[in-house]
Amino acid sequence: MALEHVFSLTVSGVTVGMIYALIALGYTMVYGVLQLINFAHGEVFAVGGYIAASTLIWAGIDDGMPLWVKVAYFALAVLVSVAVTATLGWLIERLAYRPLRGRSRIIPLLSAIGVSIILQNLLIVIFGPEPMIMPTAIVPSGSFELFGARIRVLQVVIIVTSLLLMALLTWIVKGTRMGKAMRATSQDREAAEMMGIETNRTISFTFVMGSALAAVGGFLVAMYYGSLQYDTGFLYGLKSFTAAVLGGIGNIPGAVVGSLVLGLAETWGVGLRLGLLAWLFVAGFGLGLYFQFWRAPRGRVAHIAEEFRTPAYERQLLNVYRLAPYSATKTILSKRTDALVAVSARHAMRLMTGNLFLLGFALLFFANSDVQFSSKWQHVISFSVLMAILMFRPSGILGEHIQEKV
Repeated sequence: MALEHVFSLTVSGVTVGMIYALIALGYTMVYGVLQLINFAHGEVFAVGGYIAASTLIWAGIDDGMPLWVKVAYFALAVLVSVAVTATLGWLIERLAYRPLRGRSRIIPLLSAIGVSIILQNLLIVIFGPEPMIMPTAIVPSGSFELFGARIRVLQVVIIVTSLLLMALLTWIVKGTRMGKAMRATSQDREAAEMMGIETNRTISFTFVMGSALAAVGGFLVAMYYGSLQYDTGFLYGLKSFTAAVLGGIGNIPGAVVGSLVLGLAETWGVGLRLGLLAWLFVAGFGLGLYFQFWRAPRGRVAHIAEEFRTPAYERQLLNVYRLAPYSATKTILSKRTDALVAVSARHAMRLMTGNLFLLGFALLFFANSDVQFSSKWQHVISFSVLMAILMFRPSGILGEHIQEKV
């Protein structure tokens, strides 16, 4: 398979991943502040796309207009879409979540599902059940060649726009007074209130920010695929939530990493033959062996307190990893075991199982090297990646909700 085809698929995967990231950031910010999964966020994304497309249709944009007029209409569509979805996000938090704050977690979750259903049906009532078509005059039609692959200008626009918005979000969270309030509220809401922070306003701002990012994501998806349906938000919301969990729920960098992994997994999974995908499992297997036989045991040895550190104790910890499954199984079945050794044994078994899993799939894919998954397998591949990572690293790639100093 030509290298340019692999590069083209990689650019497509990064493009899709960047769109997922814009939506996943909304999930992860709300979870980081409220410990709440906003399942209506996917529908907010769809509303953003519908409003942007409707604004352009209402404005009467067409191919004969000058470029500066098209840019002005583009900016108008973004502003209207962001304004509507930001207001919608504020209303959702104010009406559907704030009255339920402090209740059992299942109650706000059910409220979120209810809001999702309401928004889907409102889209049908207002815009009809037919897909919303994005005017082609606003979509960049050019392309260029890079490393032998044909890259659409729109893909570059999506990637650059997403990166700029993520940089803006990082600056808001890290470098502004409201961002400091968000981090303080995330750490301890009651303590933040005692320090004079208006946590209700901070939480509302978090919903507004997440909804604004989702609106841009909806606009970009409508441009990329040419249309949106009333139920598109459900699928993209589910995928973006998956990306947030994959990277580490509540972790902002994790949402971006998880989104990129998910986007690449989807495009590579259905675009490459199994023989080429097998090398990814081989690379993973090599990395897994490094963790099992070097990184993980050395890390465990470093946890031994100086007063208990002996050559025999160190050797026991090293053998749990390097002689798994014999030493690890023996340790787990033992009635009296040191706590650090017991934790290491369970960890070693997970690493070994993961390595066998990667090796098995590599051999299976090599044996069927000419086979290629159809596009219908795209969603299966996405959630298989999620299940595999969560089985061996439940906290996600970068870990859950990292507390930061304010």
